[in-house]
Amino acid sequence: MKVTNLTSGRLYLGDLRHIPEVIRGEDRYLAANGSVYLPNTSQVLRSAVAGTLRQWADAGLVRLEDRTTLAANGDAGDSITLTHNFGFPPSVYVLKQVGETWVDATGTVDISHNAALTTTTIENSTAGALTFIIRLLS
Repeated sequence: MKVTNLTSGRLYLGDLRHIPEVIRGEDRYLAANGSVYLPNTSQVLRSAVAGTLRQWADAGLVRLEDRTTLAANGDAGDSITLTHNFGFPPSVYVLKQVGETWVDATGTVDISHNAALTTTTIENSTAGALTFIIRLLS
């Protein structure tokens, strides 16, 4: 799950103190205007649903996942490239907005990874503007 700090201050990820990529008990902070991909663990998901991450998202302090509008202006091909530096191809889950509803974007995007497996590109394969939520699963 990607978390982006929308503030000019450092945020303390208090309820994510013991995630696998961090030495047990080490404090974890999110730099001002920075972002981080957190592993998809139950602890991270609990925080996003009802913990610190949810409180911050509701208060407008952080953004969860990547949300972008790919406005193709009549031709397919508008894209976004996300740098994750995983070194392996992540699973990619993309939702598109249809009115007030978010639905699976299968068939409306093409997904590719660079040779070093450090970036993922999502391309709008339709001729219309679409708003997407993009989730890279590590």
